[in-house]
Amino acid sequence: MSDPTAADVTDLNAAQPGSDHIIGMSFDKASRADEVLLALVHLQQEGEIALSDAVVVAKDQNGKIHIRQTVDPTPGQSALTGSIWGMLAGMLFGGPVFLAAAAVGAGGGALMAKLIDLGLDDKWVKEVGKWLDPGTSALLLLVAADVRPSVVKELGRYEGKVLYCTFPEAVRHELERALSQPS
Repeated sequence: MSDPTAADVTDLNAAQPGSDHIIGMSFDKASRADEVLLALVHLQQEGEIALSDAVVVAKDQNGKIHIRQTVDPTPGQSALTGSIWGMLAGMLFGGPVFLAAAAVGAGGGALMAKLIDLGLDDKWVKEVGKWLDPGTSALLLLVAADVRPSVVKELGRYEGKVLYCTFPEAVRHELERALSQPS
């Protein structure tokens, strides 16, 4: 597999600067999407890719769909965060306001988690889960910047298919080529 040059990939991504793009990839093993995500997180730590959201969807041998999101806050997490902020505000005023502020903060945080869906659309994520065959997985990414050659090279270590891609067609072809010819 020949790696694209930095100029090739940069030119391919120039069509829509500053916008997030979606990449959906499927893999023949239930654990493969987790492996690819781990590799991409390492590349993100090195500044090679900017992931706004990532969701792993796997279907076990019994057909049960498992979804792991990396960004969407759960109501419980948001309620805890809201109650902490409420308690901090309540400490400023003291007395019974402390507990009331904690309760209001918890309720507000839980409500916000229910109303605001960050990242990838939950309905689409569930639909992807239905498309998968038992024993397979998918990795759905919301990418905040371009796809650099090091990312394409890393994806070349895994065999998979591109399900969906909002990058320009040339970038999609590079991703498809990398996933179809694992090194």
